[in-house]
Amino acid sequence: MRERLVDERGAAPAQAFGQTVAVEIAPQPTLAVGRLGFVDSLRALAALYVVGDHITSAVWSHSHVAGSLSSILTPLTYGHFAVSVFIVLSGFSLMLPVARRGNNMPWSVLSFYWRRARRILPPYYLALALSLLLIWLFMSQQTGPNWDVSLPITTRDVVEHLLLAQDFTSRSASVNYAFWSIAMECQIYLLFPALVLLFRRYPTLVATGAIAILSIVALYALLPTWLGHLPGYETAAFAPQYVGLFGMGMFGGVMAVAPSRHWVALRDRSLWEGVAALGCGLFIALINTWPPYALDFCLAIGTVGLLLAAARPSRRNPLRVALEWRPLVWIGGFSYSIYLIHAPLIHLLWQYGLRPLGLAMGTLPTYLALLVVGLPLIVAASWLFWWGCERPFLNSRPLGWRSTTQAQASAQASAFADVRAHDKTR
Repeated sequence: MRERLVDERGAAPAQAFGQTVAVEIAPQPTLAVGRLGFVDSLRALAALYVVGDHITSAVWSHSHVAGSLSSILTPLTYGHFAVSVFIVLSGFSLMLPVARRGNNMPWSVLSFYWRRARRILPPYYLALALSLLLIWLFMSQQTGPNWDVSLPITTRDVVEHLLLAQDFTSRSASVNYAFWSIAMECQIYLLFPALVLLFRRYPTLVATGAIAILSIVALYALLPTWLGHLPGYETAAFAPQYVGLFGMGMFGGVMAVAPSRHWVALRDRSLWEGVAALGCGLFIALINTWPPYALDFCLAIGTVGLLLAAARPSRRNPLRVALEWRPLVWIGGFSYSIYLIHAPLIHLLWQYGLRPLGLAMGTLPTYLALLVVGLPLIVAASWLFWWGCERPFLNSRPLGWRSTTQAQASAQASAFADVRAHDKTR
């Protein structure tokens, strides 16, 4: 006999002729299966921030911005933390299909590794080849700007990048100084099945806390080793705390789609904007006093809060509407390509576009030219790179210009079907 179905308001089911009649309640809008516009927008913002940071550090050669510009431009020089946001978003996105299946991976372990390799490695290796080609043809000489940290190139540097082991070496910035984080993220992907197992066997908060704590323990445990003595350890080379950030992103993925009643009640509350404000507020207030790994976790809290606030199943979610601004969604669709090729393009634009015009590094006109003219050119070139070198290897198509209304309608239909299927098994 079918059990009574009670709606979310606690209303009793209808009675007919002395028998209980199950009442089907239309579910609240939930996250659509596929790419999410607000996630792509956050990727776009992080990618554009990284480019802006590298333009700033290129013009002023990693030194602090001097004079009256310091208070304006210094906040644009924390690119490491944009990478931290990427890590959280990656954990969130990869965990969504797993959480929808009760924390069971919809692929085998080998299939997961193959999908990740197919998605990440071909564009990476093509960008590596492009960087080496540009260095060989045009940019092999050290000229002073930020690009100098990628030179000179040795055979060992190339081999380390081919093996995605550059973050384990003192030359993590060689070839292309943005590539260190690609190696770090791929290493986290190797751990993903084990991290999913933790979420399957233990409560969500316990699993998330354990991953975060273990990542901090690893960070300190490795300090006395050769890894701990690497230039840029924790910020621009091997960064163990990123495993914890990835785990926090996984927590967000579970929260966004978990079907259990207490998680649904917590997910639907308006507290996540407060969590986002708290995490980001701590990050801003303590950015000059706390160590980078602690700031990473503050920003991760803020990012998870922002994701869950945007993911709230509501027909009118102003945060989600703002984040699903179509140009940002579009840019987010090829944000990986922006990250891969922006560094050599910044130097190419300066050396062959601005330098012949007499615009020297360390000056405001050079900075404005790179930002106003160079940034759009980099975005356009990145889109072309995406079309030819990344798009063929996508596991799914970007959301593109698909409207939020269409995504919500698809999600509602999927959720309604899930409720009917679940009811038939009771």
